[in-house]
Amino acid sequence: MNTTIEKILRELGLNDKNLPTPAYIINQATLESNIDELYKAFNSRFRRFIFAYSYKTNYMTDVLRTVHRKGGYAEIVSPMELRHALKQVSGEKIIYNGVIPDNVTKYELAKSGGIVNIENLTELRAINDYAQSKDRIIEIGVRVNLNLKNAAASRFGIEMNDENLKEIAALRNVRVVGVHCHITKSRDIAFWREKAKQMAVIAKKIGATRYIDFGGNMYGKMHPDLAAQFHCDIPTFQDYADCIGDVLDSYFQTDDMPTVIVEAGTPIVANAQALLTSVIDIKKIRGKTICVLDAKQLDVSVIGDSGKRMPYSVLNFGGNRVQDASVYGCTCLEPDIFIESYTGPLNIGDWILFENIGAYSNVLAPAFIQGVPCALRCDSGGFKLIKRPDSYETIFGEYI
Repeated sequence: MNTTIEKILRELGLNDKNLPTPAYIINQATLESNIDELYKAFNSRFRRFIFAYSYKTNYMTDVLRTVHRKGGYAEIVSPMELRHALKQVSGEKIIYNGVIPDNVTKYELAKSGGIVNIENLTELRAINDYAQSKDRIIEIGVRVNLNLKNAAASRFGIEMNDENLKEIAALRNVRVVGVHCHITKSRDIAFWREKAKQMAVIAKKIGATRYIDFGGNMYGKMHPDLAAQFHCDIPTFQDYADCIGDVLDSYFQTDDMPTVIVEAGTPIVANAQALLTSVIDIKKIRGKTICVLDAKQLDVSVIGDSGKRMPYSVLNFGGNRVQDASVYGCTCLEPDIFIESYTGPLNIGDWILFENIGAYSNVLAPAFIQGVPCALRCDSGGFKLIKRPDSYETIFGEYI
């Protein structure tokens, strides 16, 4: 399947092999299309809707500029990410979640109009005490722990039992105006339907009906070769919006419908990022063809560890072919493997493009043996450098 990146590489890159590798490549058109389709789906069901981009999914500033230009909020989970977000947007367009204690900063952000969701009672008490010391009442949200059928138990959030509900209601300097949840491995529509029901009930019970924040964990568009490995129907953004909308319509009237928030990261950037690599060696060992790339499998951490095979394309410059070849990364680890078996054109210097690797790849990639690759933006005009590769200074400069 010819992707836009592959087409541009063939049209431009093959005439100019000076592109750096390994390199992450952001497909600008795909990134923008994903955001537009998310907005179209949820705006069709909700008068008040906020899309917040999960910063931890991909920190690239060029990606963030696109998200915020199109109206997206920043969803962040740490003081470090907050500092990065404040360079991109104003505080009222930031959603601050996470378990790292930061009660003073969270108080200040909430006071200035940002959305703050508190994950545990310890920090909730601390913020209440701090607000009391300032003789101020602040409005925040709480992350709730949901018990979803057939979903893994989560350690995050506040359990909404009678004792905890009583304590929340007794807080004098914190007013809970929203509820938030985020549950991993709950992308199927059935989970989202159950989440919506439980969140609506909790919001009604504690009077937190300004907003319901459903977190993330949504499927997004993906390469057909990857989608086939899930062995299920992949929901669209419209499917998610309709699912939530149908549930909330039974709990709220149009005029009192809370603002609906989704914190989408993976479905926005996963299929918009690829990894371009070069073949640096081809050899035979006991009759087996071994090919080596200039990247490491750890550069695509999440999908590489999921057991799913990455879609890829070979961009060939010569006439050599290989039979049943294994394609490895450049580290000294035996399991550093990208492709178990490949038959087809392949030469030293050829490119292999791995697709649909955008979620978490560059933020989780370690500086092990070789640093994190550079990044390029790809559009109809060609390629632009948007992240420099790790250097000796960025990797070793902090050691003393």
